[in-house]
Amino acid sequence: MNILTELLFEKEFLKKLENMAFLLKKARAGRYSGLHRSTRKGQSVEFADYRAYVAGDDFRQVDWHAYARLDKLFIKLFMEENDLSVHLLLDTSGSMALEGSLKYQLAKQLAGALGYLALVNMEQVGVIPLNSGTNRCLPLQRGRNAISRLWEFLSQLEAGGETDLNGALRQSGKYIKRPGLTIVLSDMLSSSGFEEGLKYLQHLGQQVVVLHILSPEERNPQLLGNFRLVDCETGLEKEVSITPILLRTYKEHLEVFLQSIKEFCLSREITYHTVGSDDKLEDILLRSLRGAEVLV
Repeated sequence: MNILTELLFEKEFLKKLENMAFLLKKARAGRYSGLHRSTRKGQSVEFADYRAYVAGDDFRQVDWHAYARLDKLFIKLFMEENDLSVHLLLDTSGSMALEGSLKYQLAKQLAGALGYLALVNMEQVGVIPLNSGTNRCLPLQRGRNAISRLWEFLSQLEAGGETDLNGALRQSGKYIKRPGLTIVLSDMLSSSGFEEGLKYLQHLGQQVVVLHILSPEERNPQLLGNFRLVDCETGLEKEVSITPILLRTYKEHLEVFLQSIKEFCLSREITYHTVGSDDKLEDILLRSLRGAEVLV
């Protein structure tokens, strides 16, 4: 699936997205003034770009000349010491691209939309694949001219193989050079766990958001009978007789797993939000992530 089909966003959706911003718990030091909501105010030194006015913006930054010409309100953006670096950590392990599952497609669409939001808001954004095989990443980009590079990079990323999530999260640290916002898009399936990797990101000064992507088949499998199950990452096979009792036990273990992630993230002040691979992208970004206080 190429960039024209997988990351095709409707113009009306992008317009709605442009009226949103990342909600930060802390102000981050930098060089540009992005459009995230922050308590810190920088000193403007140089004009950088425009964006549409959003309710609550400072009227002193409205370009009245543009309003006279276009009959629309636009805000001036200035370089100042308060920009935001957004790192999108995308799980590219085999379990994300399981046949029949839309987890990986949704993860890339979310990354594309969140990256777009950062770029139109004059933030920096980079993409780091979480895998065990390659160090290929997209370095921090800024500005609308980088949107096509972001989407092209995402469209070319393929999922497969096994991933040590803890190790991959720590490995991503070599690309994170300054405090900022890190968003992890993953199914969180890794025998090595995830806790130490998330702690390490916080050690690097990151405000961490975990978007846990689950498929309906994982939440509520509809299988009964005898099957040969194949691990999509390791290739290991196991003969299993699936009964109603086994399904119930599986669901109980899944809920324990989800609760353990939620409690860990809560204890570390990490934002945690589950996303269904069958959820609509617009609902996730314009409603769910607002409710989760990721966007505003």
